[in-house]
Amino acid sequence: MGSAKSVGPLIFLLATLLYITNSYPDLDFSHIGCEECTLKKSKVFSRDQPIFQCQGCCFSRAYPTPLRVKKFMMNPKNITSEAACCTASSSHEVKVKNFVVRNHTGCYCGTCIYHKI
Repeated sequence: MGSAKSVGPLIFLLATLLYITNSYPDLDFSHIGCEECTLKKSKVFSRDQPIFQCQGCCFSRAYPTPLRVKKFMMNPKNITSEAACCTASSSHEVKVKNFVVRNHTGCYCGTCIYHKI
């Protein structure tokens, strides 16, 4: 009898958690902690004047490698991945103390390349 009393609250708790989980079916948890690619004020460089930098996340995807491409690969792989990074579409140089910094004026999701400050 003692074990039946402790199972009741456990089943109730499990049922409640399942109900809460099913109440939000349209939530996309893949981008938690990663905001959209936008201009944000830099906390490091914005002391004397506002300096904006592109920050945020863009997409990444994976797809099967086409056979014609696979023939020419040194190490053929079945999956090819592609990613886009949050990059500045336009910017201008600004001098902050003794450093030259790029103040971004527009952002977009583009091909991932080496980023400069």
